[in-house]
Formats: sequence, structure tokens, C-alpha cells
Amino acid sequence: LKYFLLPGSEVHRRLRCIGPIGRVFAPWYLAAVAAGDREALFNLGYSSQRVILELTAMDLGTCWLGALFDSEALGDNLGLEKGQAVRALIAWGRGHKVPGAKEKSGRRQPPEKLAVYAEDRDTRYPWRTVLEAVRWAPSAINRQPWRLWFGASAVHLFSRSGRLARSGIPIDMGIALCHFELACEQLAIPGRIAQTEHPQRKGWEYWVSYLFD
Repeated sequence: LKYFLLPGSEVHRRLRCIGPIGRVFAPWYLAAVAAGDREALFNLGYSSQRVILELTAMDLGTCWLGALFDSEALGDNLGLEKGQAVRALIAWGRGHKVPGAKEKSGRRQPPEKLAVYAEDRDTRYPWRTVLEAVRWAPSAINRQPWRLWFGASAVHLFSRSGRLARSGIPIDMGIALCHFELACEQLAIPGRIAQTEHPQRKGWEYWVSYLFD
């Protein structure tokens, strides 16, 4: 995973139209460069969302731009290695008004559609607060593919496949993991990220678990 800091003037010259609605014009962009496999994109989503949250904490406006730009046109002069490409573009800068998460994110799925609570689940910690942190994470076309299974010794992170394009799901799931882990840190919920045995559910794809210490 590599990042290139690009001035807005250069990006706007290379790309005729950026963003989902009309045009996005920002003074700066971060071009996130990675391979195209599942794990590389998962890591890109996780790492890039941490960057975005740091920028937001500094009262800077940000906007995820996924597949809504010409990756080849943007990457031509970056000297990219074989198999590498600009997988996401992050617009950022100081605006007149920085919208809050609820203003930017659109309608969210209700909590009961995003989580399964096992009968023997751990009840020591405020899991509904953690779920809310994940619930407000951004995702491509606001599809919110993440699902959480709260169990006795771990919380398992899954994605639910839909009829929409699956290409952005690994990035979305990395973003969700970022929100989940930071919420656990803030709430002092001890644990570690790992892959482990997990429940099976039709239509759900497993990603990773948070194992309780």
C-alpha cells in the first residue's frame, strides 16, 4: 500500500469529472495505490479510513472516491509497479463547513439488520455502542455490506453479498474493521484481530474476528 499526495490542480487537469454527483473539487487528494487482491484492498480500506479520521479530527473535510474516476489516467505518471493501480482517491481540504457523519453518510441500516447476538455472547461490554460505530462507517454507494456476529469469545466480521457490484466490498470491510477496532480502543475492550473458527451463515462471507483477551 502506497499513498501519493497530489495537488488538486494536477488531479483536475487529468480527470474531467470526479465524484458521484456533479464534480468534486478539493485542494488536495490522496491517491491510494495497491494490488487488486482481496487482502490488499481490505488493508487499503482499513488504513485509509484511519487517515480520513485523523484528517476529520483536524476539522478538515474529506470525501472517499472509489471507482468514480479514471484510474489509468491518474496513475500514468506515478511510476507504478506491475499489478499496482490507484484503487481509491481521497479528496481533502479545509472547507467552509465540514459536514458531520450523519450529514455525509445518508440513510443507515437499522442495527437489528447488521448484527446477530448469540445466546452465549459476552455481555461485559457495550456492544451496541460498538455496533453503532460500525453502522455509521462510509461504504461504496452506501451499501453497508458488513454484518457482525457477537459470540462468547469473539466478535466475527462478515459481509453480506447483494446484487450490486462486489468490487468495492473489501475496501468497505476494511473501513468497517477500522471503526470497530477504534470503538473497542475507546471503550477499553481488550482483544486482538485474528482469523479463527467462526459461525457459518448462508450468504455471508467471513473476514476477521476480534478475539477477547
